[in-house]
Amino acid sequence: MAVVTISRQFGAGGRTLGEKLCERFGFHLVDEFVIDELARKAKVKGDWLTAMEKEASSTLLGLLSSIVSSGHFLKTPAAPGEDFERKKYKDFLRRIMSAMANEGGYVLLGRGAQLVLGGHSKVFHVLLVAEYEDRVKFMVDRYHLSDDEAKKIIKEKENERAAVASNIFGAEIDDPKLYHMVMNTSRVPFDWAVESVGDLFSRFMKKLAEP
Repeated sequence: MAVVTISRQFGAGGRTLGEKLCERFGFHLVDEFVIDELARKAKVKGDWLTAMEKEASSTLLGLLSSIVSSGHFLKTPAAPGEDFERKKYKDFLRRIMSAMANEGGYVLLGRGAQLVLGGHSKVFHVLLVAEYEDRVKFMVDRYHLSDDEAKKIIKEKENERAAVASNIFGAEIDDPKLYHMVMNTSRVPFDWAVESVGDLFSRFMKKLAEP
């Protein structure tokens, strides 16, 4: 088993890609809302991270299941710097994401997963990009937003995305060298992108399984 991280320019279709990959491979989708909820729970219960490290699979899956089934997400996640000293937050991300990577079977969307797990041998990194106008149109069509609403969300999310990478990791989020695969969904049909990522990830997993 392996893990996929997806970074995306907001509106390029990253969440949809993640959902499609989960359908194809039977994986669990873990987005920034789930990560923030895990962080909140870890802060409330200080020994949770230790328990997770000892029983990564059962503990993590159980907690993820309870979060997803309850529909309890942080709708407007606070910037990490407001609640966590930078080193503590990075250490939390490293622990939780490394547990997922070691277990396999996850698609990680956001929160710098491609930076946290950059050197992990079982993790496949994808970046989706697209022209701004196409991203606005995607948001309007997919989520039934007005143009102004879509533009506002894209601006807010792109600022947040860049801030996490820069302030927490000191990295440029769209550096292509961070990724196994970069897809421009303005230049190829989205279903082609989904198929291409899925096929290459299948080969990646087969390579890992070789003796």
